[in-house]
Amino acid sequence: MADREITPSGCRHCGIPQIEHMGRWKPGPGWHVWAAPTNRQVLARMTMRRAFRLESK
Repeated sequence: MADREITPSGCRHCGIPQIEHMGRWKPGPGWHVWAAPTNRQVLARMTMRRAFRLESK
């Protein structure tokens, strides 16, 4: 996710937004379809996004 905007609601396995996802492969889960992120993942992604935005000011 470092090379793209952090999406808090992205796939729990790879972080890609649901509309762009379809089927994807990633080490670990392998081939997978979009899966909703956990509440902890959403919070962590929102916190990371905020930190990046504060750093760029």
